[in-house]
Amino acid sequence: MAIYTPRGLKIRLPREYAFALMARLFPRKDAFRVLQMTEEVDNLASLAAFLAGVIVFVARLNPLAVGLVVGLTCLSFNVAHLVGLFYPPFGLLLPLSRVYSWVSGYGILLISLLVLGFLTVGWQGVVAFLIARIAAACIAGAIDLVYGKFVFKKAGVAITKSERSFFHAYRLLADQIGATRSLEVPDEEMNPENWMPVYLDLMTKWPVVVARFTPD
Repeated sequence: MAIYTPRGLKIRLPREYAFALMARLFPRKDAFRVLQMTEEVDNLASLAAFLAGVIVFVARLNPLAVGLVVGLTCLSFNVAHLVGLFYPPFGLLLPLSRVYSWVSGYGILLISLLVLGFLTVGWQGVVAFLIARIAAACIAGAIDLVYGKFVFKKAGVAITKSERSFFHAYRLLADQIGATRSLEVPDEEMNPENWMPVYLDLMTKWPVVVARFTPD
């Protein structure tokens, strides 16, 4: 079964396993908070690229500098996500990422940013920004693919960026309350009586989120 975050990010993990992890945090951190944090972690690189775009446009840097700053920023945050590095400066953006997660994905922020870029550095700077974002996304995607194949050969499971975001979110929240960071779940924690209260709590408070869960 795949589970989904409030904004629809697909996490390809068995429901029993995912909620067994979240049960360790409940009730201090409920399932909705874990899924919400998953979105915040997943959007960090996108947020960093957006902020870098604002800075280089306002600073009126030349197109080459725009491309380098935006591309390197995006890549560095993707690498930080890959290895779970959420210390400053990477982790400092997590609170802002919560707000960004609410409004991103509709095109409003991107269009506004491109208009700002056109007015400050011209079309060349805007093109440099777009090329840098696309190039960084391609490189990050290639790294994710290689890493995913390595994990599959070693553990026999497919782990993508979405699943890593969930694991990172769990560990970040576990650190806040002093729970274990281990992703290994023993059989007794997989019993429905352990994780079902967390699942039912989410179903009661956020039925729309649970309705998205699928058996695939």
